[in-house]
Amino acid sequence: MNGMTYSISMKWQYLSDKHPKTLEDLKSLLLKNRSIKDEKSFFNPTHPLELSLKECGLDAKQLTIAHKRLVVAKSKKEKVVIFGDYDADGITAAATVWLALKEFGLVAQPFIPLRDKHGYGLSVAALEEVIETHNPDLIITVDNGIVAHEAATFLKEKSIDLILTDHHQPEDTLPVAIAVVHSTELCGASVAWMLVRDLLSKEAAGQLLDLVGIATIADQVPLFDANRAFAYHGINALQVTPRRGIKSLLAAATVDQKQLDSTTIGFVLAPRINAMGRLAHGMDALRLLCSQNPQQVAQLTQVLTSTNTERQELTRDLYELALTQAKQQEEEHILVVHSPEFHEGIIGLIAGRLVEKFSKPAIVLSVSEATAKASVRSIPGVHVTNYLRTFKKSMTSLGGHPMAAGFGVETVKMEQLISEIQSEALTAISAEMLESPLTIESQLPVDLVSLELVDVLSSFAPFGSGNDYPIFSLKDVSVLSAKTMGKDNAHLMMTVQLAEDMQPLKIIGWRKARLVSELEIGAKITVVGVIEKNIWRDRVSLQMVLTDSKNG
Repeated sequence: MNGMTYSISMKWQYLSDKHPKTLEDLKSLLLKNRSIKDEKSFFNPTHPLELSLKECGLDAKQLTIAHKRLVVAKSKKEKVVIFGDYDADGITAAATVWLALKEFGLVAQPFIPLRDKHGYGLSVAALEEVIETHNPDLIITVDNGIVAHEAATFLKEKSIDLILTDHHQPEDTLPVAIAVVHSTELCGASVAWMLVRDLLSKEAAGQLLDLVGIATIADQVPLFDANRAFAYHGINALQVTPRRGIKSLLAAATVDQKQLDSTTIGFVLAPRINAMGRLAHGMDALRLLCSQNPQQVAQLTQVLTSTNTERQELTRDLYELALTQAKQQEEEHILVVHSPEFHEGIIGLIAGRLVEKFSKPAIVLSVSEATAKASVRSIPGVHVTNYLRTFKKSMTSLGGHPMAAGFGVETVKMEQLISEIQSEALTAISAEMLESPLTIESQLPVDLVSLELVDVLSSFAPFGSGNDYPIFSLKDVSVLSAKTMGKDNAHLMMTVQLAEDMQPLKIIGWRKARLVSELEIGAKITVVGVIEKNIWRDRVSLQMVLTDSKNG
């Protein structure tokens, strides 16, 4: 094996060529790498109760109109429906507004569309059901609606008022509505929270930040400025939330609520909430978040947990099918895979996995006889929603963010659309844009690897989009052992010697079992990854989660 180089990524890019000598050096280096000028506001973010509308990118005039309309609805005891979405952002946003309006004195009805029945967002099909079931005077959207022109016009013709709250990319013209409370700078739930914040006491509004914290991390908005405030204070609220549903989900996953962080949200709470919208009905996730009934909470926790397990198994099976197609598109600058077998609720996850593997934007289409539904994920630097707008005339619907989108297309037009999208991408998405380097903070001297180091790193939390957990390289460490672990032996577990007088460091490589055959005991390697604390039965130790590695 000598001389073999094994590298998962194409290229390593160091943000700094300096090697910090002390933990204080390290802190300064991380601040510089993140272009953080205002250290005080970064480490002590403004509480969301004190955020200005300008800091959140919101229009004060639109918010005032929305508030006046809600006051009228309350005084007239009107029928109000909150129209949500079936992902974690949309469900927590709906829960936030429902609980807030209840506190305000306005009992609204929440509605979460069904993915396969109603499609995405504010659709005429969904509204016909809402009208038949609830006959509302006012509809409030959360996390959707900003491009729903047809649905908004439909409501106007029915003399039903509409307040839109959303954070997705708008088009040149906005749908007709009483008020449009919109900002692309936040997630859907934080826009929704800003709608209701000033209708409530500070205490009541603050008690809803646990829900907004889930959405801010789950929706992967950049964690700076107002978003950092929502994430930071939202996680603090989650660590002490009395909300039965959240506590029950954490307990089922054996997570200590006091230790909850952005990783817990990303890998425990959000997937279980999302799974319902993917495979079942998002309303059950909404009920769990709002329920005070212990029996209902226990039952719904079981439903969310088992549905998430089903989602994991389905994703694993369908990803293999997608991978077979993607491997045949080596020359393409955007991957497009499609199959009648792809479950509509899973295609976004498959697209994300393809992007992770190939470092290219990916489109995954679930195909039925009449229509195909697409979920799209992108890479930094490629605004995928803007790119796809070039082909909007061939689509039945389109919406999204810079990094993610969804669209519909008639099945008979699908092959032609795929051809156009991939052909245009060869020039519109350059080869340079596809060179996705692995970004490393710096090389780290091994004598800084300690529990105190992790404390310094943790002060930069919460981590997420734009503020990733710091990744470092450790040079010339010796391999002591290497083996596979976990279900199906899919993961790598190795130990390395950092220096003679130091404890060996345990390294976990998720989905990197293939490296075991390439690792030679006693060989000197460079490892790149996240250094963290591992807490097991109240015992604290250091470990690294491997991102990449190579000989020498």
